Amino acid sequence: MTDSPASDFDAALRAVMDELAHEVDTLHASLIDERMALDQADASSLEAAGRAKSQSLDRIEKLDVERRHLSDAANVDSLNDPRWSHTIDRLLECRQINEVNGRIVGQRMGHVRQALALISGDTPGGSTYGPDGSTRIKLRSATLAQV
Repeated sequence: MTDSPASDFDAALRAVMDELAHEVDTLHASLIDERMALDQADASSLEAAGRAKSQSLDRIEKLDVERRHLSDAANVDSLNDPRWSHTIDRLLECRQINEVNGRIVGQRMGHVRQALALISGDTPGGSTYGPDGSTRIKLRSATLAQV
């Protein structure tokens, strides 16, 4: 007795969904590593976490394309499959962690910009208003240091 094509598609879909779940968990771990590297200001760990995150995202994208093809071929809505709910929940967690990490990076970039403006003699906003109400932009003409 041979397996039916439908059960073959189901087995292939299950395997892809299992791989997707595993890769999403890997993405989650890399986002946690990224957060820890941000908290510790560890540039090399941050770079490694970024590479891992990028690799996971690439793999997730490929697996999701495969999942969609299998779903279409089997005429199955895999998004309503109960096996998929954990992966969707985990992806939502990943999105939230990534957004927080992005806000941390944005805040740090703002601090660096403010520090650069201060040491170069600019105002943090980049310009001020003169007595006549027109905008004055201070150009960087001062020497910061000489060797």
